[in-house]
Amino acid sequence: MSIYSADLMATKVVLITGGGTGIGKGIACAMGEHGAKVVIASRKKEVIEATAAELREQGIECESCVCDIRDYVSVTALMSFIMQTYGRLDVLVNNAAGNFPASVDQLSANAFRTVVDIDLNGTFNVSKAAFEAFLKGKGGAVVNITAPFEGWGVAYQAHAAAAKAGIDSLTRTCAVDWQPLGIRVNAVAPGSVSATEGTGRLTEALVGDRPTISCSPADIANAVMFLASDAGRFVSGEIIRVDSATGVDLLRIPVH
Repeated sequence: MSIYSADLMATKVVLITGGGTGIGKGIACAMGEHGAKVVIASRKKEVIEATAAELREQGIECESCVCDIRDYVSVTALMSFIMQTYGRLDVLVNNAAGNFPASVDQLSANAFRTVVDIDLNGTFNVSKAAFEAFLKGKGGAVVNITAPFEGWGVAYQAHAAAAKAGIDSLTRTCAVDWQPLGIRVNAVAPGSVSATEGTGRLTEALVGDRPTISCSPADIANAVMFLASDAGRFVSGEIIRVDSATGVDLLRIPVH
């Protein structure tokens, strides 16, 4: 049973990058269950097509489009697809990300650059393209998926932490720049999320088989929907942490 009314996102067209798996899939499902028309995008055609088919079987209106968010030309093609399909975009969820556990001494320059390119540059690319194609003319909402890394060092996460810190700053700056145009920009920072590949890798690297407490993709989706819907219509430039004390402690564990 949802904590929101079934029509919370009715009439909204929502784009979720990285919407084929994990948190992105959870957000896509929740948006669709609450009335949104959903577009999911990813580099992995077979994954997003399978997820779109799964969501349609549940009665959700969902389209998929292959896109490499590191490539601005690919991103503009995604916007053209949305224009041809729906003619508008109301909500953008920048969820696509790349990550793996590695200490700084293990990271190659290319590996560091790749994660920053996907996470930070990709968030900028899709936000900028959505702004130009849709949002600057009529307003809307952008929700970026970041991480609760700001304020302390995180073992094995130099690349992701740097990228997510950039996303946090980009979120606040876009909120200021675009507020006069009726565009709200916020972020959600998930802690440990169950049943996601990224959390599984990091948990294994940091704590092994010790028990941890994790939230679910649905918990993240609830926060995203609050920020994307009229319930959060006076909220902008905020980063909402969705985490437990255990999740925060997990990220602080020193590695020896």
